[in-house]
Amino acid sequence: MITVFGDACLMFACLSAAELKNAGMNVYQIALAERCCLRRVRRGIYVVTRTCAEPAHLFVATIAEAESTNLPQESKGMLKAGEDLRVMVRSYVDDLPQDAVFSHRSALIIHGLSVPYFAQGVNPYAEAVHPKFGVCRTSILLRKRELSDDDTVLVNGIRTTSVLRTLFDIARDFPLAFAVAVVDEAVRQSHVSAGDFVSYCGSRPPRTHQARIASVLEIIDPRRESIAESITAVRFVEHSVPGFEPQVVIRDELGNFVARTDFANEQAGVIAEFDGAGKYYLKNADPRQEFELERRREYRFRNLGYTVFRLTWSQIFSAEQFIRIRTAVEQKTKRRPRGTVAVGNTPKHGLSETR
Repeated sequence: MITVFGDACLMFACLSAAELKNAGMNVYQIALAERCCLRRVRRGIYVVTRTCAEPAHLFVATIAEAESTNLPQESKGMLKAGEDLRVMVRSYVDDLPQDAVFSHRSALIIHGLSVPYFAQGVNPYAEAVHPKFGVCRTSILLRKRELSDDDTVLVNGIRTTSVLRTLFDIARDFPLAFAVAVVDEAVRQSHVSAGDFVSYCGSRPPRTHQARIASVLEIIDPRRESIAESITAVRFVEHSVPGFEPQVVIRDELGNFVARTDFANEQAGVIAEFDGAGKYYLKNADPRQEFELERRREYRFRNLGYTVFRLTWSQIFSAEQFIRIRTAVEQKTKRRPRGTVAVGNTPKHGLSETR
């Protein structure tokens, strides 16, 4: 299991107990290594975590020091969950049943696409499909699914479902917000086109969950620029919040450019923006200066008569803020004449103006 891959997301070193024993380590030494330079991924499989000076662990240290080896770095949160999933997928690269191929979230990782979020308290597990049988274990979910020849591809030597098939499976089997975020990103990054995905889904109607796929097709929009924005758009639909368009250009009374927003309801004069803390810690940016620019920007919106809502990551997974937004839209739509403020809904990526 020490094959070298070109894809950095899977360049962890996973070793089987048999490989460690063949290298001269006994059961006791392997158990001791778990306290310093190895971590058990699943039964009989370990990932190299660091270099140590213990002579009995020289084999592990040599692999840890190799340029082709990535060592696990994350310690908490979604980054840790994502890393643990990549390690689990890596551990199965040479260990899938014959004729099985990676699928779903595992395929997303292999194709270089994001896993939008992780359910709390759920341990990582690899996913694959097989044309003849399925099995569910703690470390892997193998689904029984039909596979055509064009549904499987080889990526850096790893057999996986194609991007189109992966998106199709995600739309069929995962929650709406998760699926829309995945498809939006794939289209935005030009892995596929929206038209290609629509055609693919139309040519392969599934026996189950057709309504789920139809809902995804109805909501996807590559104008959204992040996973958070895609999830927010789904929440608007789920909580019956009407009229919001992505990447809207805001102008003042004279038609001068003010800013572009994540979302705006033109008629109601309500703006919704995702407030990710990371935006204040961009490369070569002073967080305090970035925060001040955002504050001034929001004042300009309010001076133009807009109501501004800021959404944090945790808020897009609850109903409270969206109910407030819906209430504001309803109230302002009733009392506000159309066309009071000049607002355009031109996509960001078609403009030279900046935020």
